Amino acid sequence: MSALRRLEHRHTPWLEARIAADPARHAFLASLLDTAGTAAVAQPSGTLLGYFRGGDPVAAYWMGGSIIALEPTCESNAAAAAHLNARGRASCSLIGEAPAVLDLHERLAWGRPLGVRPEQPLLQARAAPAVEPAEGVRVGTVADLEETFPASVAMFTEEVGFSPIEHGAAGYRSRVRSLLAAGSTYLITAARGPDGAPVRRWPARDRDEQVVFKADLGIRSPAAVQVQGVWVHPDFRGAGLGARAMAAVTAHVRERVSPVVTLYVNDYNVAARRTYARAGYEQIGTFATVMY
Repeated sequence: MSALRRLEHRHTPWLEARIAADPARHAFLASLLDTAGTAAVAQPSGTLLGYFRGGDPVAAYWMGGSIIALEPTCESNAAAAAHLNARGRASCSLIGEAPAVLDLHERLAWGRPLGVRPEQPLLQARAAPAVEPAEGVRVGTVADLEETFPASVAMFTEEVGFSPIEHGAAGYRSRVRSLLAAGSTYLITAARGPDGAPVRRWPARDRDEQVVFKADLGIRSPAAVQVQGVWVHPDFRGAGLGARAMAAVTAHVRERVSPVVTLYVNDYNVAARRTYARAGYEQIGTFATVMY
């Protein structure tokens, strides 16, 4: 008999073992487990469900703002889709290994998604960088919020295709602030542009100093880190700053947070893939994202 139901605390060793076998692919669940300390996670932000066969879990699904699976199969996806279809369409994203994500997407009766990114190379920092780490990379603080928030909005809009503050800024501003408060945002700021003249007042229109590089540790635990929100100010692109800054960020994260540093990128973003390769990142898998 098989079923989809909440994991219990007694299933924690099973979950720990599956995550430990490949933390680079399971950075989110590693972070969730590190924070909760148990497989029995049911909170306002989401619930961790297990797919059981013969009384034992064989797959798991985080059901929240993101739908993220651990060792999914077509069989477990069918059960997960039935659960989601019964719940009804909600604002969320399916994220994870491409074949499983796309299979789950096809099983949902939710209508047209907002967007589908079917091929997103999953990268891990495993090689020596081909560039020297940039100077001036620092961990941001809440004091950097007024410069960092507009840069984060610009990054999101450029990457996703719509503004995260179309329906109000409070939620996204809170997210940016929380990353800064946690020491999870890396910055380079500058008062002058590449030509030595004062930097143009964009995207922070009332600031003389601008964020010219930003990267977030969007997911972090001692087991693995997933870097998100990487952005270089348009006026500073084309000179290798992104690769050098990422090399610096990666070295700091490996020393202070986790030896496993990952990220994923859209396959068509050739410039970004080249940047990450120069910073020492290699492809270890392929993710997909379906946004509802």
